[in-house]
Amino acid sequence: MKRIIKILLIVFLFVPVILFADTKKELNMYLFYGDGCPHCKALENYLGDYLKDKKNIKLYTYEVWNSEENLNKLKDVMDIMGSKNSGVPFLVIGNSYIVGYDETYTPTRIKSTVNYYEQTKFKDKVGIYLGIVEDKGEEDKEEPEKKDNKIIIPLIGEVEIRNVSILLCSVVIGLVDGFNPCAMWILLFLISMLLGMENKKRKWALGITFLVSSALVYFLFLISWLNLATFLNKIEYVRAAIAMIAITFGVFSIVNFLKAFNKDDGCEVVDSSNRKRIIKAIKKIVKEKSFILALLGIVLLAFSVNIIELLCSLGLPVMFSEILAVNEISNTMKIIYSLIYVFFFLIDDIVIFIIAMKTLEIKAISNKFGKYSHLIGGIIMIIIGFLMVYKPEWLMFNF
Repeated sequence: MKRIIKILLIVFLFVPVILFADTKKELNMYLFYGDGCPHCKALENYLGDYLKDKKNIKLYTYEVWNSEENLNKLKDVMDIMGSKNSGVPFLVIGNSYIVGYDETYTPTRIKSTVNYYEQTKFKDKVGIYLGIVEDKGEEDKEEPEKKDNKIIIPLIGEVEIRNVSILLCSVVIGLVDGFNPCAMWILLFLISMLLGMENKKRKWALGITFLVSSALVYFLFLISWLNLATFLNKIEYVRAAIAMIAITFGVFSIVNFLKAFNKDDGCEVVDSSNRKRIIKAIKKIVKEKSFILALLGIVLLAFSVNIIELLCSLGLPVMFSEILAVNEISNTMKIIYSLIYVFFFLIDDIVIFIIAMKTLEIKAISNKFGKYSHLIGGIIMIIIGFLMVYKPEWLMFNF
């Protein structure tokens, strides 16, 4: 039964199955443009491609240069939105507006704004004015204007604050996740066995293979959950359920910290009998005469160990995937941020391994680092869980 549960868990972690119907929220976009305006044409072409697969979004267009009626509508819409810029193209999404078109920044801003309003309840003031949406008398609450804030970083230039924030999340959450006792004790024992080997190339190869395989497992997990999270975040009640699970995981992590603070037991997920099996497997791998079989053994060890570690700190990588999912960024950037997360997740292991290999000794490391990671990780999960429900725009770094 335990083996069956483990197999089902692996399938759940790496091959997520979509069980929910697609219930994306309907959204209207209003575009005011001028016939013959090149920027308007560029935006129209982009929206034509972008909205092909967006069945829940309707685009309403109004030509203003040759229509006095539409021009008056634009002026009224500008008053409603509080805009003083009368240029075109003028695109309204929800209660936010975008003026002009820049092929570098505008597509990203459009995706981010659409993603926000697909998840947020709001009163479509422009749709009501244009007679497209019925005024149901809902309470009109102030919506935060989505700004394209940028900062200047020396030697780098102009950078969006949101991108800096996502990068910072990748580094911080990855570091906290990395200080995990479940994998640390296994790495330390593996290093202690490698130090006794005379063949320097072999021990470096086995150690590096363990680290690279560990990185691959975590990266595959992040990408797998990211794809699932991107879909599920469009479903409001599922997003709320994920938030509640995050808060529960966070509370559980803090409770574990309080229980284990004065103990020195390392990982609570692996019991003593399983530890003995892992230690026995490490000894067998290191003593294996065939270099190829030893490498394969190390790869299998890294995969199994990191699946165990995922059980110990599942909430943090899942919450990181949620942050990437709510921010409409390109697939390339999602991969880059995931790689940054994995690097900082492994950076403590890399430092310990290099120092041990260079000095030919390894010193005991207190498990309190890992225990504090439970506390910090629990706080992070609780905060992200509440933000997913009450302030999703903050996770998109639109303050």
